[in-house]
Amino acid sequence: MSDSEYPATVLAEIDAASAAFAEQERIPGLALGIVQEGRLVHATTVGLADREAGRRVEVGTAFRIASMTKNMTALAILSLRDRGWLQIDAPLAHYLPQFAAVKPATLDSAPVTVRHLLTHTAGFVTDDPWGDRVLGMTPAELDTVIATGHLFARPPGLAFEYSNLGYALLGRVLTNVSGEPYQAYMRRTFLEPLGMAHTTFDAPAAAARGDYAFGYRLDGETWSRERIEPDGEVGAMGGLATTVPDYARYVSFLLGAWPARDEPESGPVRRSSVREMVLWHAPPFVPDAAPGARAGQPSAYGYGLTHTADALLGMRIHHAGGLPGYGSHVLMLPTRGWGVFAFGNRTYAPMSRLTLDVAERLHAASPPRALADPSPALLRAVNAVVAAYASGRIEGGDRPFAVNFLLDTPAPLRDTELASLKQRLGAGSLARIEPIHALAGRFVLACGNGRLNGTVTLSPEADSGIQKLVLSAVDA
Repeated sequence: MSDSEYPATVLAEIDAASAAFAEQERIPGLALGIVQEGRLVHATTVGLADREAGRRVEVGTAFRIASMTKNMTALAILSLRDRGWLQIDAPLAHYLPQFAAVKPATLDSAPVTVRHLLTHTAGFVTDDPWGDRVLGMTPAELDTVIATGHLFARPPGLAFEYSNLGYALLGRVLTNVSGEPYQAYMRRTFLEPLGMAHTTFDAPAAAARGDYAFGYRLDGETWSRERIEPDGEVGAMGGLATTVPDYARYVSFLLGAWPARDEPESGPVRRSSVREMVLWHAPPFVPDAAPGARAGQPSAYGYGLTHTADALLGMRIHHAGGLPGYGSHVLMLPTRGWGVFAFGNRTYAPMSRLTLDVAERLHAASPPRALADPSPALLRAVNAVVAAYASGRIEGGDRPFAVNFLLDTPAPLRDTELASLKQRLGAGSLARIEPIHALAGRFVLACGNGRLNGTVTLSPEADSGIQKLVLSAVDA
C-alpha cells in the first residue's frame, strides 16, 4: 500500500531494501510501516509469518513488539499523574507498599521513585535475557522477587541502566493506582480510543487468530520456533503484540503532539505529556555505531523512549524491542511529522538498522520543513534584516532592536559587515524562514552569487527585539 508524498521510486527502493535486509539478516518475515501527517502512508511486507505452513506476512499480521511496549506503559503512568492520582517523584513504596520492606542499596541511598523506574535509573541490573523469559510471571512470583531478590546493582539515581524489572514494577503501580489490571487500564486508555482492535497483551490469543507471525531462532543452520511467552504480571515491560495498521495509529497519536499549539486536546493523553516523554530525563550517552554506519549521536532516555540529537535527521525519537523470536524498532522525527517502524520474527532481529536506513532515504527525498509558521515577532525581525541587507544600513525604517543590539556591535561595524557580505554575494531575496521557536529562527536569502544564512534571537520583552544576529555567507 502507498499514499505518500514521496516519489514511487523512493518507496520502491525502501521495499527492495527491506527485502535485502531480511535476506541479509536471515529474518523469516518482516513488516514495515511509514507514518506521515497522521496516517499510515506506506507499508512493506516481506517473507513468512509461518515457515512451516508457508503463510506469508500480510499488512495485518500481528508481531510481538517487546520493549516498544515501554513507552505506552510510561504514558499510562503520566496519564495517572495528569489526573492527580500519583506523583512521579514520590517514593515507589507509596504505590507499591511491599517495596517499603526492600533493603536499600546502601543505608544512605535515596528512596526509589516512580521517576527512577521510568528513566531506568533505579539502580537495578540490566536484565534482558532474564526479563524476556518471564513475561508470564504470576503476581505471587513478582511479589517473591520484590521480597527476596537481589534488586540493586548500585544506589538509585546515579546512572542509567536498562531494567525490565523496573517497568514490570510500573505495571504493578498501574494496577494498584487504577484499581484494575494494567492490561485493562492500557486497553481502555489507549487501545480502544485509538482503534487498535488487533493489539493485545495476550499473544497466545493473537496466535490463535491465524494472522500471527510466529517467532523463530536460528542456531547455525537449524531453524526452530520459539515458544510463545504468555501474558502475565510483567508484560508492561514488553508484552504487546500488534499489527502495522494498529501501531501506525499509535505512532500518529504520538507525533500529533507536535507542534505545541492552542487547539483543544483530543486525547487520550494530553499533548504536553507526550512531549515530556522525550526529554533527556536520564544521563546522556553516545551509543556505539554499527559497522559502516554514521558515528553514534548523543542520546539519552526519556520515559520509555530514547532521544537522539542526530546531526543529519534532527531530533530522533526511538526505541527497540527484542524477545525470543522477535525484533522490532520504532523511529520518529517529530519535527518532520513522520515515523518509521519495523517488526521482524527472528530472535533479536536488529530492526533499528532498517528503520534508520529508511529514515535516511526519506530524508534525502524530502528536506526538512518548518514545524510551525514563524511568529509575528520573528517574521518582523527577519524582514528587518532583509531590509537592512538591501539598504546596506542596519538602522532606518522598522528596525526592532533590543537595547543591547547596537551597544554590543555599533551600527558602523554592522554596516561594514553588510557591505562586505553584499559585495561577495550580490543582491538577495528571502528564500525561507525556519523557526527554532517563537523567539528565534534561521533564515536564508537567495543571492546572485550564493546565499546568506542568518540566525536571529529575540528578547523576552513585550515588544520583542533582535538581541542577537549572526550572518554567514555561502558562495555559489
